[in-house]
Amino acid sequence: MKSIEEKVHLPDPQTQFLVHPLDLPGARKEFLAGWWLGIVATPQVYTALLAFFWAVSNNYVTPVLVPLVMVVIAGWLGAKLTRGAWDYIPRKRHDMDRRMTAMTIVASLIKSLALFVGLLVFMAWTANQDFVPGFSAYPLGMGAAIVLIMAGELVVKLVRRRSVVVISDAISLAVVAVAVWIAFGVLPAGRELAPVDLLPGAAILAGVWLSWLLFSQREAQRNHG
Repeated sequence: MKSIEEKVHLPDPQTQFLVHPLDLPGARKEFLAGWWLGIVATPQVYTALLAFFWAVSNNYVTPVLVPLVMVVIAGWLGAKLTRGAWDYIPRKRHDMDRRMTAMTIVASLIKSLALFVGLLVFMAWTANQDFVPGFSAYPLGMGAAIVLIMAGELVVKLVRRRSVVVISDAISLAVVAVAVWIAFGVLPAGRELAPVDLLPGAAILAGVWLSWLLFSQREAQRNHG
């Protein structure tokens, strides 16, 4: 049987059997590009974009569809780049459990700060506008749903004792919760929202989050077999 010639120089398996794309100059650029696009293709950034487009558009369709198209494209490109980066490495040598503490924390901060800014900009713009009381219900419903989902995920990770992920998720949850709390707090008098008003936005976010989870799991299986 002919031996297969490696096109990429991998570390000696005797000294480092498991390899991550960050270990290889050729794969590192693709992996980092996919990582950045993966941040864009998250429910938090989607909600931040929705809040922005909700403020600048004059209908209920554009704020939902335009951010959705943007995050879908980012997710597709990011997944393609990430898959290409892992393809440099034989699957049996994939270091899937590599701890990337700094990148994990940075990603959490970027996503939470994006949502923080998006919600506050939206509420600052709408505060002096003559809109119907339910105009803010969609983005605020999505924000409230994100807080609940993130809190649930944090509890699960606490049970599993994933210390690094827990720290970054706790920071992210705190930032997002403060943003949502402020957004509700600056609602003008007469525009208070009942819990039922938040349900449509929460339902949209739940659907986006579920789709994101399924997509992430499918891509992980494709990348690592």
